[in-house]
Amino acid sequence: MKGKLDIFFKEATEEKSKTYYLVKTTCIFMKKLWILAGGICLYAMACKNEQAPAPQVKTACDTAKIFTSYAVAVIQANCTSRGCHPGGNAPAAANFSTAQGIKAYITARPNIFAERVTGPQADMPPAAFKALSQGTKDSLACWVNHGMPDQ
Repeated sequence: MKGKLDIFFKEATEEKSKTYYLVKTTCIFMKKLWILAGGICLYAMACKNEQAPAPQVKTACDTAKIFTSYAVAVIQANCTSRGCHPGGNAPAAANFSTAQGIKAYITARPNIFAERVTGPQADMPPAAFKALSQGTKDSLACWVNHGMPDQ
């Protein structure tokens, strides 16, 4: 009987070893499979199909250096010398006789200045006078957009 038991235990031990090996290799395979699946998920989430932002195009206003002396000369030549905005008892509300007067008006009413002087539908100077060129309008708008720098 001892011989039969030995054979039985030997077979059982061999069967256990095969089962143990099979379970162990399956666990190792599953771990690798989970790591691979996790890596694929991370890779998929990291990939984006976004286009690069368009490069910023510099405009002439970005690089232009327009100073108060130029703006005041243009405004006085087209607004003050014609008797419309000379200050004092001017017929119009704005006092463009000094740089401070011009800056104060624009600071208080930037939208009105932009609409009436530098905008596409600008109506100043009035139709009886020569209109400002588009370049002059752009220069004045640049000066205002840059904070009306003196230097």
